[in-house]
Amino acid sequence: MTSLFKVRRCTCRSAALHFVGWVPTDFLKHGTTHRRGAVRLAAAGETWWCQRGGINGKLKDCFEENMQTDGVPLLKDYDTYQASLPVRELRKGGELKLYQLPFYARTADLNKFAERMITDLEMRDSVDYIAAASHSGKSASVVVGFLRSRELNTDCTRLDFTHYLYMPFANNGGNYHRKVSEAKLQRACGEDVELREALGAAYMKDCFKAQAFDSDYVDVWHLPNTTPTFRTAQKLLEKDVSTFMQRSPKGVLLVHVDEHGSMCPDPDFRRGAMRVLAELPGVQVLATYTDIPPLPKQKSSETCRRPIACLLPDVEAIMKERLRGLPMDDIDMRNEAILLRVATLRVTFGLALQKLLLAGLHIPSSELDRLLNKLENMLGNAGDNVKARLEKCIEHCNRMWMEDSKWQRKSLTDLLCGIDEDDDRVQEKRFPQVVALDDIITAPLEVLLRDRDEDQLSPANKLHRSCQRIFKQALKTSPRAAVTAGKILEYAYLWVLACNSCKFSELEFDELEARFQCQDIQPGYIFQKKSKRLDFAKVAEMQNATLYYAEGNHPCADIFFKDDSGALYLVDVGGTSNMSKALNKVRKMSDVLIKEGSHQDLQVRGVVLLPNIGSISQEDVGSISEAITVTGARARRLLGGLAQLLTWLPAV
Repeated sequence: MTSLFKVRRCTCRSAALHFVGWVPTDFLKHGTTHRRGAVRLAAAGETWWCQRGGINGKLKDCFEENMQTDGVPLLKDYDTYQASLPVRELRKGGELKLYQLPFYARTADLNKFAERMITDLEMRDSVDYIAAASHSGKSASVVVGFLRSRELNTDCTRLDFTHYLYMPFANNGGNYHRKVSEAKLQRACGEDVELREALGAAYMKDCFKAQAFDSDYVDVWHLPNTTPTFRTAQKLLEKDVSTFMQRSPKGVLLVHVDEHGSMCPDPDFRRGAMRVLAELPGVQVLATYTDIPPLPKQKSSETCRRPIACLLPDVEAIMKERLRGLPMDDIDMRNEAILLRVATLRVTFGLALQKLLLAGLHIPSSELDRLLNKLENMLGNAGDNVKARLEKCIEHCNRMWMEDSKWQRKSLTDLLCGIDEDDDRVQEKRFPQVVALDDIITAPLEVLLRDRDEDQLSPANKLHRSCQRIFKQALKTSPRAAVTAGKILEYAYLWVLACNSCKFSELEFDELEARFQCQDIQPGYIFQKKSKRLDFAKVAEMQNATLYYAEGNHPCADIFFKDDSGALYLVDVGGTSNMSKALNKVRKMSDVLIKEGSHQDLQVRGVVLLPNIGSISQEDVGSISEAITVTGARARRLLGGLAQLLTWLPAV
């Protein structure tokens, strides 16, 4: 029988570089046994993904318990299987074996990520996907999520992952399945969409067979001798998957399709390649790339795409591990000035991480390694007080990303506000540098904070640039009064609310809809200094179509504006996760509304935004509240793409 593909033997892999990780303090409080007995739940205090060799050790246990079999060459022993796992080449030679490195993620974030992975869409097949910038950690995150999901999954209605297969289509130290050219498809089937999908299915079948049963990768893919059908390729693939799963036939195979955009230029071909796997029983596909897979949105009856938000690095853990010049545990967190500077440093350091690439954490003398050494020396300078040391670190981190050349980006203000993932405008290659969150697509924080929309003269872009400047100023240490985590979150809301209202002529706060189209932003203060009541003379001076942000201390309005009817809206922002503090904000706003409600010539409405609070009921408040309280996911949605900041901002 003529072989339909030529395989390439795996190249020899050099020893990986290692970095010793730090174990974060947000430990689990419980321990139990996985229902299949394969992987036990991490004991209290155990965050194995942050430890050197922790991921590899867990994966080896899982392999020996669930996958190992002499009937499948790739699974005959762990050394053979290990050679198929993701690596990244270094420019000066050598490799980083991602599964042997610590993975810095907060426990709460990783748990949410893993829970999303094992939640089944039930009535339809899906391809999960992670879309994020290159070198953002998305490839490394999948195997960590796979292992963590097994520890969390005690519900028989959810996906029970037993097998993990990494299928790369680019990079990976040269070990990957090679691309199929458009010219080859044109010769085979012209523009026939159905046949292109069938060829994609046949290609995936051959890639799976080469990797599972020859421990190799398809080098040159040859077209089948006879015209294939999608179902024929799928039936053959199903047999191979069944053989591959023989050790745990009732389990679920997680296929990690990495760099899916590199399979072929044609989206129909790629769609067929991913569908053929995703539609098999006992198989879940998770695709990673810098773009969205060419599959329909979730509401479709076909095999659809489902986003999983890429994990952002745990900057607190990295700072505690590497910045020993000033032990973070020794900082007096009761000192608000110091606490707020630490919070700002987390954000600026996180942005520097995005710029310098996470892999630098594991490479001695990398630019990121040099940055960490520089920060450590600054923090260790006993000649400065603690606040001054922190401010110097903030300034240095800012220089790493803030002074970069600015780019013009297509649809950047759309991405800032967040485009609904199921929006009909969302098409592959539609947007540059896509980041998929749980329900929107956006751009990396570094891009949002640095670049401009290509439609430079649009009102939304002018607002974007104005708010961008204000936000950056809050990250700088001059004036020092701006160094505050509170201001960072307030200005993030100001930024997105301004651009959103400019584009859509309204703002929605749950059931409260404000007709308002922002054309300008201005600082302002509308309260009486002594009584903390509204100063109606100042309110009367407020300009239409202007979104104001508060100067100095204020009773309850970080942001305020008048809608098209002249009603005054007071918006207060709270980053706290403490229910008592959150309720205090709500009560303050309600008190102001009650006091000012008697003014006949002015209607006053109040909104409190609490992204780190799950929910607040009237019973929590203790009385009927006049304020609209927007919490949790709904409050985060109003942050658009800037919701990514919440990973790094402490909930103070």
